[in-house]
Amino acid sequence: QKNYSESIQLYYQLIQDKYYSAELYYNLGNAYYKNNQLGKAILYYEKAKKLNPSDNDIQHNLKLAYSKTIDKIETKDNFFVEITKNNFLNRLNTNILAYVSIALSVFAAVFFGLFLFFSTHKKTYIILTIIFILTSLIAYGVGLLAQSHQQANDFAIVTAKESKVTNEPLPDAITKFKLHEGTKVKVLQKVDNFILVRLDNGTEGWVEENNIEII
Repeated sequence: QKNYSESIQLYYQLIQDKYYSAELYYNLGNAYYKNNQLGKAILYYEKAKKLNPSDNDIQHNLKLAYSKTIDKIETKDNFFVEITKNNFLNRLNTNILAYVSIALSVFAAVFFGLFLFFSTHKKTYIILTIIFILTSLIAYGVGLLAQSHQQANDFAIVTAKESKVTNEPLPDAITKFKLHEGTKVKVLQKVDNFILVRLDNGTEGWVEENNIEII
């Protein structure tokens, strides 16, 4: 336990020195996991995933950590499409999409050149030019959407062992239910020291700001 605590302090010092990388967040997540701090472990695995969404080790450890959380949130049918879309966008590698878009643009330029300088097969060349332009634009657009989604700061992890979820942003508000460390929530609004969050099943409520951390 002591060695893991020392590792956590070392990794935090690197973060304070403005050093960020998927590997650093991943190692910090591992240290927290071995130190039995599940919420913090998931938080930093998620941070690592934002920087490198296609890394298999990050995905494996994140899945393992989530399997040990107390709260098992069932997704409602009307939220299934949104969750599926989010998972798809999270897995996309935006760098690869950028290279694909550039390559498709080059092919479009080549076929357009053939269309201009050759008198035969003009119809084929112009059709291929249009196809490559359209697919290049699609790859570029999907890449921008994925990048925007992956860099968005509208999700958080419950890092407190237990957090009350209330019906109002007030200290004496009625408790609707409780969340436990490691649960992922969508951040909707902030009022004073309270955050309005939404679960994957559509349930909403207010939690104290110091009980969650933004990914």
